Amino acid sequence: MSVSAETRGGFRRLETPSLGQFAEAAEVCYTRWDYMRELDSPARFEAFQKLKVELCVLVNADGVMQCVGYLVPSRVEVNGETLRWYYMFQVASRPEAAGAGALLIRQVMKWYPAVFGMGITPDAERLYQAFRWQPFEGFWRGVHPLNVPRLLKDFGGRITDPRLRRLAEGSAGLANFFGTSAEMICSLGAGAAPWKPLDGKGAVVGTYLGMFCCGEVRAADVGGTGRLLSSIGTGTLRQHAAIWRVLRKRGARLCEVLLSSEKERKRAWLTGYIPIPLQVWCWDREGILARAIPALRARGFTFLDTDKVI
Repeated sequence: MSVSAETRGGFRRLETPSLGQFAEAAEVCYTRWDYMRELDSPARFEAFQKLKVELCVLVNADGVMQCVGYLVPSRVEVNGETLRWYYMFQVASRPEAAGAGALLIRQVMKWYPAVFGMGITPDAERLYQAFRWQPFEGFWRGVHPLNVPRLLKDFGGRITDPRLRRLAEGSAGLANFFGTSAEMICSLGAGAAPWKPLDGKGAVVGTYLGMFCCGEVRAADVGGTGRLLSSIGTGTLRQHAAIWRVLRKRGARLCEVLLSSEKERKRAWLTGYIPIPLQVWCWDREGILARAIPALRARGFTFLDTDKVI
């Protein structure tokens, strides 16, 4: 069903959600991304509470969540001033609540002066453009494929050309064979070990995510997607290959690294990652992110700074 008059006004901002509310919101997300069941757990929801993750929800007349969005706070110091914003992630609505996502985002714009959206889909891009969000160029995700069959199973629907998708599916086994062989050769003499940070955000997410290191190269397995917690300029190809091997053994789809400059994009090719443009759209009513993003790029910006590792 489309959003009715009864649900249209049912917005709630949950600044300190309970574990039960996080679990209810997760059920809405599963109607869109069923594979996220692997990532969610009571430990993850407890980490959300420690990281002060908020929920914005649209409920029906019975109080049942129809659309949800998660927001996690962040900040950076710029010339002695603390700039604060939220990363928004996992915006999802039930199939029967057509149009709910747009209504929720419009409400979020009223509640939050600065919202950072990273990895925006084409459909959402059109919505953000209509709502006059600001795009930021110069971001990429550097991708190293690992378990290609699983990658296609979970994300293959994004390949719109049927012929290209059939070609990818037909060559998936061969890609896995050559990838495994190349990583064994490149990682000779190096091995990745479990890593448990003692403080900060890493210590919080380490309570439920598998985390690994090889030298200064660090990564987390975020529900089957490996994400580097260090920059592309950290470590050697051999150390990166050791990280890929341990992630591959866990069945991860891919390993990716955040690239926020042209220099990093060029280095990614030399380190075994394929740069893919990363869509970034921001709601920046007070110009906070226009000042924060250059500062983040200057100091070094990794997935650990974002919503992508929670």
